[in-house]
Amino acid sequence: MVPKIKERLAYRKIAGELFIVDAAASRLHELNGPAALIWEGLAAGKSEPRIVSDLLAEFEVSEKEARSDLREFIGELSESGLIL
Repeated sequence: MVPKIKERLAYRKIAGELFIVDAAASRLHELNGPAALIWEGLAAGKSEPRIVSDLLAEFEVSEKEARSDLREFIGELSESGLIL
């Protein structure tokens, strides 16, 4: 199951960094590199295997590392209340 981004979040990519505004929680989150790619993949409804493939194409990481990074970041997003 692909995690869903919480409604009413605004996000924008500026100069290679992605900013997420959670107005309800009065929080600003800044993502760069792999985190931004993962966020954009989730926002587009991509599957976890597809996001891993995107990470492999964009960054010099092993498939094991990409999967681990994806799962870890999804956990962080969940803890921050940014995904459901």
